[in-house]
Amino acid sequence: MAQSRLIELSYFDPHTSIRLTTYADTIVTDYSSPNRIISAVRFGGYPEVVKAMSDAIYGGATIDVCSNGETLHLDTVPKGYRRQLSHDGIYAAATLMANDDPQSLDQLKEDAAGDDSTEENKPRKCYIFCPAGDQDRLFEEVDRKTAAPLIPEFRDYVLRELIRRGELRRMEVFSVKEKMDAWVLSLLPEDKNVVQVLEDGLKTGQIAIPGATPGMPDGFAQVENVTDYLSTYGITVADRIRKQFIPLFDPASEPLSDEVLAINRYIQQKAGYSLYDAQLAVAEATKRQLQRCGTALIVAECGSGKTKIGTDALGALYGLGAAQGGKKTFNLVMAPSHVTKKWVREIGETLPNTFAMVVKSITDLNRLYDMYQNCPQSVFAVFSKERARDGYMRYPAVQWNCRKKKRFSVQTAWNRLKWRSARMAPGTRSTPTSFSFRRSTKGTINAAVAAQFSGHR
Repeated sequence: MAQSRLIELSYFDPHTSIRLTTYADTIVTDYSSPNRIISAVRFGGYPEVVKAMSDAIYGGATIDVCSNGETLHLDTVPKGYRRQLSHDGIYAAATLMANDDPQSLDQLKEDAAGDDSTEENKPRKCYIFCPAGDQDRLFEEVDRKTAAPLIPEFRDYVLRELIRRGELRRMEVFSVKEKMDAWVLSLLPEDKNVVQVLEDGLKTGQIAIPGATPGMPDGFAQVENVTDYLSTYGITVADRIRKQFIPLFDPASEPLSDEVLAINRYIQQKAGYSLYDAQLAVAEATKRQLQRCGTALIVAECGSGKTKIGTDALGALYGLGAAQGGKKTFNLVMAPSHVTKKWVREIGETLPNTFAMVVKSITDLNRLYDMYQNCPQSVFAVFSKERARDGYMRYPAVQWNCRKKKRFSVQTAWNRLKWRSARMAPGTRSTPTSFSFRRSTKGTINAAVAAQFSGHR
């Protein structure tokens, strides 16, 4: 039987006589102190054992490592790790990686108050993990950790000099399958040691700022104003922006979805015009954002078609359900009071098999919801934000118990709002009593929806 190559981790608590044993495939240690310190580790086993070992390491326990017949005693940093636990059936795995030392002045003062040996210029440690032998990735990580100005032309000199001065130290990596390098970077306050490396390199001529050498072209000889700059470097700037900011939808390389095109055809039939290409592109991007996050923002000037674009995106995502024999939806739209009727009109022009109405009272909402329940159409209830905030919103309409995972006290919330709805003969309207005359439409809408969920009207 082949011997396992995994590394055995064990922890023993003499006070409770508890011993934990798990197996790791990767361990990174920092040997700068008298005792080796665990900087990163990944191990697995039964979920309860993995969780307990993770807590022991996070709490600062000493861990015994057995590998190739040799036992090492490794120290840990209390509360100095970020943890990630995963489960796969009866097997669990945990990954712990050392946190960088805090950079904020307030945190440094707190640490100094609890440690009399802390000095004002004590360097902070930053941990770097990268693929083995990848100098480009190592330099990128160093650049992320420091605020000193680093450019790719400085890579070889900066890495070589930091290693020579002991500011960048390689840590030991024991891994069964991962090929990686681990480093610890020491940074003085304001990154003075890295700045000193750069200044020394500039003084000795080992590095030079591009364009700063006398007599060398800097690329700006023909640039005298913004127009010249854009003419010279516009394509380069545009390419860089395109690579850094990837759009949700690129109309130059992707087609519009069938749902957005179907909505646009309905608009042509109903209103006699089609949306512009830019409006269709924004509608497609908005639809994708809603699918991904559930929230989207459309920021544009007045008259650019935000209402039509938003309605198009909602229709492409939800509104075609009822029109195609699928699931209908009940929707709430809150808008400024001067555009509520515009929302109703444009919803009618944009979405097939859909009805919209301006809601001004709880009676309107009840009537609209009854219509939604009794007809196959999707329904939009449009109410103004001014009316929604005109009144008190003191009590919640429904309460949620996180422990029991269910709604409760709907009737209690109903009583707190002092709302009584009397059932009358068919065809007559229900009358709210004992409620503030200037009631909040938003609060009453929440109460009504909560009541609908629980079967109360």
